[in-house]
Amino acid sequence: MAMRLIDRLKKKWVRLRLQPIRVFCFHQVSDEFESDTMWECDWTQTDIFKKKILGLKKKYTFISLPEVTEHLRHDRLRLKRYAALTADDGWVSVKNILPWLAEQNIPVTLFLNPLYMDGVHYQEKETEKLLTKSEVEKLVKIYKPYITIASHGWSHKDCIKMTDEEFVENTKKAERVLEAMEAKILYYAFTFGRHRVEQIAFLRRQLLVPVYMDGQKNYADASCIHRELLDGELLEKIGEGKVA
Repeated sequence: MAMRLIDRLKKKWVRLRLQPIRVFCFHQVSDEFESDTMWECDWTQTDIFKKKILGLKKKYTFISLPEVTEHLRHDRLRLKRYAALTADDGWVSVKNILPWLAEQNIPVTLFLNPLYMDGVHYQEKETEKLLTKSEVEKLVKIYKPYITIASHGWSHKDCIKMTDEEFVENTKKAERVLEAMEAKILYYAFTFGRHRVEQIAFLRRQLLVPVYMDGQKNYADASCIHRELLDGELLEKIGEGKVA
């Protein structure tokens, strides 16, 4: 009981002296929704995306994911507000917003599934549009240093539904492809935001930083990254300050 109280007091002290770092995630951005190539739950209209990001930019300084980890590892006092931006799955539509993000000096990390970079479709539908390996490499060269890439696993299979052996193979197979690419960083975002404790332990043994989708902010724990979803209506609420 006493130890739990001490732990709570320590956490409260950390939050009092450190401004939290927010890490956001989006999926698809375009002027119009294309029902045959996009998922409505993952889509945000370009104008809305830009408006809300500019609103966030007034409150936060956007930094890269590795910079987030450096602040979490070293800051004893953090008075400045930082945020980072990530994009999952490698949808082709991310190309619509990358030029604008570079103009705004906002870096972004792309979490990719290498399986779909060679023409295989996640939902086995020919209409899906995902970035190829050559497209990713081209984007990295054009928008360097505003793009980093990291792992979302070899395939987009739900992590919690994988056996330990499947998860290990899914992770290692992705790393074998991605580690040879420019701008690769050692982070792993769980598919569907779900995971098991054993999977976290394995990632850390591989020197990969686990990345969650749990809606939490980051204070002083550099061993993981917490993210907030930034799609569609959620983006509207975050921009208006309705989501903590």
